[in-house]
Amino acid sequence: MKKKQFLVLSEETIELTITSAFTGASKNMFIVIEEFKKLKYIPLNQYLNLLSQLAFCIELGLKNIIKITSKIWKSHDIEYLFFEADKETNNIISKKFFGSYKPEFEKEFLDLLKNINNLFEEARYCNGNSLKSFYNDRYLKKDDIVDFCMIIEENKPIIMLILFLEELGEYHNFVHTNSLKNTKHLADPMPNIIKAKFEIQENITLIEK
Repeated sequence: MKKKQFLVLSEETIELTITSAFTGASKNMFIVIEEFKKLKYIPLNQYLNLLSQLAFCIELGLKNIIKITSKIWKSHDIEYLFFEADKETNNIISKKFFGSYKPEFEKEFLDLLKNINNLFEEARYCNGNSLKSFYNDRYLKKDDIVDFCMIIEENKPIIMLILFLEELGEYHNFVHTNSLKNTKHLADPMPNIIKAKFEIQENITLIEK
């Protein structure tokens, strides 16, 4: 087994590094999603890159929780990071997130994390088993162009990841409320651009508020 490598942070730099990286990446992620929705049709390679960046945002959000220990495992494995972060919060993250949906949602989400634990690297290089969860021929229109609006409205895995990213943002806001009040440039780090409360079913509609 490959030896784990850790990023050790000082108290002076811990907030600036992981927290700023998470809030900045998340803001960019939601801006890109909104722009792609306006375009409707986008090249497949841009969609795969978006999946990579979405996985990276979630990775940073989880590390933003684990950083409490001032020691971060330098890994992209979002399944491992999820359980580490959940342990750090005494299961607050999972109870709050899974409690919003039907009981079977928890199993489906955890199965997804297991299947896409290396999504960041696989989507980045446009190759790997993780991508099977986010793509089928129905989304392809022509010449490697995909219908992004159809994907964002119907694909369960990407909807679940977007919802979880938003959950991580809400947890961040809760934890950092006092500091954010006095830090104007970090105010509202995760605007609720996408808000969806749904029951897992064959066709899921993403509700925008």
